[in-house]
Amino acid sequence: MHEDHIPFLLIFGFLNLALFVAGYLGKLLRFPAILFYILFGIILGPFIHENEAIELFSEIGIVLLFFYLGLEFNLARAFQTAKKIWIVGLFDFLFGFVAVSTAMYLMGFDPFISILTGAVAYASSSAITTKIIVDNHRIANPETELILGLMVFEDIIAPILLAVLSAIAIGGAFNVFSLGTILIKVALVFAFAIAVAFFLKTFIANFIEKFIGEEIFTLFSLGGLILFSGFTQYIGLSEALGAFLMGMIVSESGKSHDIEKVMFSIRDLAVAIFFFLFGAGIQFTGNFDSKILIALVVVVIISIIGKFMTGFLGGLIYGLSKRKAIETGLSIINRGEFSVVMSKFAPAQFIPFIGIYVFTMAFLGILFAQYAPKIANIFIPKKKKKKKKILKEEPA
Repeated sequence: MHEDHIPFLLIFGFLNLALFVAGYLGKLLRFPAILFYILFGIILGPFIHENEAIELFSEIGIVLLFFYLGLEFNLARAFQTAKKIWIVGLFDFLFGFVAVSTAMYLMGFDPFISILTGAVAYASSSAITTKIIVDNHRIANPETELILGLMVFEDIIAPILLAVLSAIAIGGAFNVFSLGTILIKVALVFAFAIAVAFFLKTFIANFIEKFIGEEIFTLFSLGGLILFSGFTQYIGLSEALGAFLMGMIVSESGKSHDIEKVMFSIRDLAVAIFFFLFGAGIQFTGNFDSKILIALVVVVIISIIGKFMTGFLGGLIYGLSKRKAIETGLSIINRGEFSVVMSKFAPAQFIPFIGIYVFTMAFLGILFAQYAPKIANIFIPKKKKKKKKILKEEPA
């Protein structure tokens, strides 16, 4: 089926009903709805994936999701998180990218495939992680600051890895100048967001309070958010990073809860469509020899252990308890959208490897993140509060 032959409204209506069924199955079976969105995407994706309008709408889901998370971070909280996150980010890079790339090279793969696999295995799925945090009401938990900080750190490193692979794929050289350009862009975007949040917070608060009851306010808030996210994407950075910073700007004004109510329903629909198309983009076709299968198993094992160690050690460094450190490690195991993006640089025969890897890590990662508190409780049970016994006086 192609968009030239079937009306967009028919496709979009079918998609929404399919997402309803997927969400209902998740509720019925008590599994995260994200998992069923992805599974339905794999099954029904070939009939819908080619529609460009739906794919563009799904990008709005990621923007809104990260904007909601940014609303929880004012400047003080953001700076406090940044002081500790760089050490955790270094662990993340070593346990993720370096460990996987080295393992692939030692198994006999060429340097480009080794680096590509390391890049695919590096970043956790920000969309999956943040969706589970929001759905399970874990935003206020102590480990959430660390998790979100790590997601932002990965969104900064991701464009650098993307530029490296792009340069190697087209036969170019990745030099210090191109790396410096990316870092300057990141610094300028952060500086702009911090300056606006600090100097214009009173103006923003008054503006929101004045227009929050008007119908046109939704157009302004959504337009401003997508514009800034589109700008960060245009200059070669992540649109998720721009959305997060915009949320932080609004948070500094003290009007976070007012804005949340305005775009709540739009966010849920757009995010569901994103995960559906995420599943539709996973490819499984191809031939596998024993070397590829062994490499796939090894990379999955290293990826799970590496991310868990990043979260666990990072949590301890961050000052979390052992229980919360375990929950952190289990919450970031998933891989997702960034891994799918990296597949465009892969040779045709290697794309199925990436497809199966992404689906496996998304599936396992969702389960680990969803049940992280219960799994942590197995290793470190909660201390039960002892009830004071009331002694009855015996009659004389």
